[in-house]
Amino acid sequence: MSADLLISWLAAAYWAIATALLATSVIATIVQPRIAKRRARRRDQPPVSIVLPVKLLDDGFGRTQETVFTQNYPCFDVTVSAAEPRSPALRKMGEIFARHPETRSRILLSTARFAVSPKVDNLYAPFMQAENDVILMKDANVLLEPDALAEHIRQLTDDVGLVCAIPYCAGLENFAAHVEAAIINGPHARMLFLASCLGQGHGVGKIMLFRHSDFLRAGGFDAISHTVGEDNALAKAMRRIGQRPVFSHRPVRQELGARDFHDVYQRQLRWSVIRRHDELVSFLLEPICQAFPSLVAGSLAAPLLGATPFCGFAATFALWFALETLLSLAKGWQLSYAAPAVFVFREAIMLAVWVNAWMTDRVVWAKDKVHARAMAQPAPRAPEEG
Repeated sequence: MSADLLISWLAAAYWAIATALLATSVIATIVQPRIAKRRARRRDQPPVSIVLPVKLLDDGFGRTQETVFTQNYPCFDVTVSAAEPRSPALRKMGEIFARHPETRSRILLSTARFAVSPKVDNLYAPFMQAENDVILMKDANVLLEPDALAEHIRQLTDDVGLVCAIPYCAGLENFAAHVEAAIINGPHARMLFLASCLGQGHGVGKIMLFRHSDFLRAGGFDAISHTVGEDNALAKAMRRIGQRPVFSHRPVRQELGARDFHDVYQRQLRWSVIRRHDELVSFLLEPICQAFPSLVAGSLAAPLLGATPFCGFAATFALWFALETLLSLAKGWQLSYAAPAVFVFREAIMLAVWVNAWMTDRVVWAKDKVHARAMAQPAPRAPEEG
């Protein structure tokens, strides 16, 4: 067998595997809510302490944060934590508090400085001073539907230690936002939905629902302070004590608004570096979830069918683009007339990020540069006073 023929057959095998994974993950994304809902067996509604770490006042901040206070749930309190004593984000939260006096709420000043991630430092006081055993942590750009808490709590059964929700992006106001949404709603979401259908859960920190008692048994802050991927570290810690992480049957809406390409790149690079450190096998396999390598494989394999490389490239592009577009339509996700250009930019960014992630450990978190796995100090042993 000639070298050219061998390359064509290897490319054809790669193309077949990648295309099968694409089709399987598209189906999984559609059916996951039904499958996961059957696993949601909890019926009681224990009191919940909701934790909102805040830093920046982004577009839509007030709208997304206020959804916490409109939950159809019998008993919950809200704690906002921040490192800065005076900030636009805290002033906005004060306005929201004033509109919802019926909800027990407070602001805690975060003074902890022991973790690699500033977010983990920010979570120390509210986690350690939570009034209830069940805690829900929510990021600032996540919008909750009125029944979201009631639905997510159904997943927190006796053998489940962590409930996360798969995010999807909405509120896209410019081209860069559409590109980031194509990454998150595309390969990232598809793989998470597929993992959930297979009974697997991982840490995705847009929302995290867990019991404080399990958190302490799993090692508390010492188990998550060594990385900027605290969500994945918490999932691993829960597994070590026999408590499963799961994905909820309800995804969560992440509001993007207008994005900047530099911020999009840095955010994706941070997540990719975290995966390289914490999930090396899945990081190594990431290219098979991306379209660009399949486009190359389609070009190389096309002569086996008597077609030109260009035909193989074009057919593969059309297949990937059509399946992902149909998936977005089926899920009701926002699309753009510039979707083909978005697709091309997405693939370029994902490939550049994956290559760059091999060469750096410095990542950007909320405008600050941090080391993805620097040495953390031991966590404080007593709750802070806010």
